[in-house]
Amino acid sequence: MGAGDARERFQEGVALARAGRKADALAAYDQALALAPGLVPAHFNRGLLLREAGDLRAAALAFRAVGRADPKDFESVQDVVSCVAEAVRRGQSLFPPPAPRTYTGPREPISIVVCSVQPDRLRQMQENFRGHLQGRDHEFVVIGDAKSLAEGYTRGLECSRHDLVVFSHDDVELVSPHPFEALQEALNSYDIVGLAGSRLVTGPAVTWAGHPHLHGWVSYPATAPVAGFTAAPLSLRAGVLDNMQALDGLFFACRKSAVRKVGFDAQAFDGFHYYDLDFTLRAHRAGLRLAVSTDVLAIHASSGNFGDAWQRYRARFTKKYPELAAPKGAHHAYGATFTDHEALLAFYGQMRGLEATP
Repeated sequence: MGAGDARERFQEGVALARAGRKADALAAYDQALALAPGLVPAHFNRGLLLREAGDLRAAALAFRAVGRADPKDFESVQDVVSCVAEAVRRGQSLFPPPAPRTYTGPREPISIVVCSVQPDRLRQMQENFRGHLQGRDHEFVVIGDAKSLAEGYTRGLECSRHDLVVFSHDDVELVSPHPFEALQEALNSYDIVGLAGSRLVTGPAVTWAGHPHLHGWVSYPATAPVAGFTAAPLSLRAGVLDNMQALDGLFFACRKSAVRKVGFDAQAFDGFHYYDLDFTLRAHRAGLRLAVSTDVLAIHASSGNFGDAWQRYRARFTKKYPELAAPKGAHHAYGATFTDHEALLAFYGQMRGLEATP
């Protein structure tokens, strides 16, 4: 028995499903996969039937098998996200999260550099960060008159007192436990750590290369009139993910020496776009090690502004890097909306559990 027999069992399953004999169809798909484990359509159809039957755990694993075989099968990856999200809403735990991390050793002091001209937003960000710093020695270096983020961050770096430096937008809310401990641990192995990024840069955006190169878990306020938060994982991968070539600038951390080795290009990027792609790409090319950590979860109040100013700096980036001229890769935005922080964290906890499940 071989591939032909597996195809026969698969077609039998399709016919049985159409006839409403769903249990028999599942058995036929199982037989097909026993003969040919890589038969992707059988995994997908099996996932559909399992989800319909209410077995969200088995359905998520079936859809994940499709996504692993073809990371550009965006429907299947979204189906994984949707199954886990539905389980959270039902109060079910499909994939129990791994045990909480235990961080040991001294807690290094941190300098947090932020450019802000909005006092209320800055105050909210500082209150949120202080709650997570939990008494750790720190300072906020606030630049209120930045000519650009590159210029403001350069000035903020020079004013900072500590070796471990975080650069953050002022509309970021940290929501995971021990985010600064997770950052410090990641920086023991990597030079720059962010929350979202790409393992390949081929054009004028961090996400330009598309999937399967994109990783990171960032959330956003849900779009009105829906209340709550939208989890927007770039991939199903969890943990500290290495070999990044670029990081999104909403929030990243590094050692002073790493920043000084590369520096921000405040001449070319004298506004509020492209400072991050330019900086992290040059850091990668200089041999620095970049990583994304899903152990640090944040809600970012902005999903980006791609108006005339962004287009103007895109032209500057293209001029600086003419070799990055590949067509835009396929990029899909996965998402699941939750009413509160608790559900959002439960979702990401189960996503970690999924990562640990064979």
